[in-house]
Amino acid sequence: MRKILLCLAVAAALAVPAAASARDTPPDMICGTCDGGGGGWTGCTSVTGQESGGVWGIAGWHHYLVVYYCKVGGLITQLSIVSHGCDTSGFAFCHLGPAWVYSGGVGTGWAYLQGHAYYGTTINRVTGLSYTSVVYVWITLG
Repeated sequence: MRKILLCLAVAAALAVPAAASARDTPPDMICGTCDGGGGGWTGCTSVTGQESGGVWGIAGWHHYLVVYYCKVGGLITQLSIVSHGCDTSGFAFCHLGPAWVYSGGVGTGWAYLQGHAYYGTTINRVTGLSYTSVVYVWITLG
């Protein structure tokens, strides 16, 4: 009787690891920190990229790009350009160009965005000359 119980116990002990190894393996995962602790930052925030020049009050410009994003476990779940603008003073002008997600974005842990504007002074406008301002927003891993 003891031999039968011992054999059943051994068979049961061997069956548990075999059943555990027969389960599907988990899918590949992207992690925010990859430090063994798992996950990454969770929450929502905004970040601003900006550039200014000239002499404010005489001929000044301020170009900005505001980006709002949310992350869950380090992965971006929501990403949007909230505002892309250019303020001027005095004899300066500024025209907005395109703004876009250059790389990364929703579903990744990082994003790189850029916005363009063209600026100058009244004299530049008469001559058709303008300069380019590029602002960057970098959302890092984590």
